[in-house]
Amino acid sequence: MTDLEWNQDNSITAEEVVVLLRRVIRGELRIVAVGASWDDIYAGNVRVRIDDYKLVIFNDCNQLDYVDSITAADGRHGDSDHWFLSNTEPVDLMTDEEGTQLERLLMEAPVVAED
Repeated sequence: MTDLEWNQDNSITAEEVVVLLRRVIRGELRIVAVGASWDDIYAGNVRVRIDDYKLVIFNDCNQLDYVDSITAADGRHGDSDHWFLSNTEPVDLMTDEEGTQLERLLMEAPVVAED
């Protein structure tokens, strides 16, 4: 599947994820962990919500590694398989400082009940 075909099916691009994460960093949107905190899952997938988006972010020994997937309320979806193929993983598109700020926010995120 080409990038053009992928975008035609209205999938969420890595760039859209970066915009969303930068809004969290700027304090415009709130991030919450779902079911377990960042620290509870020392190495593995952490589910979070930002506004109407559901994300799965991989925590690698308490370090932000990559965004595994994202689903919007309107049903659009994006995942690391496609981003890897197009060389556009969201965390890699952010600056080191943004990654550090996002890690801090993930550690501080309140935990809400499972969906």
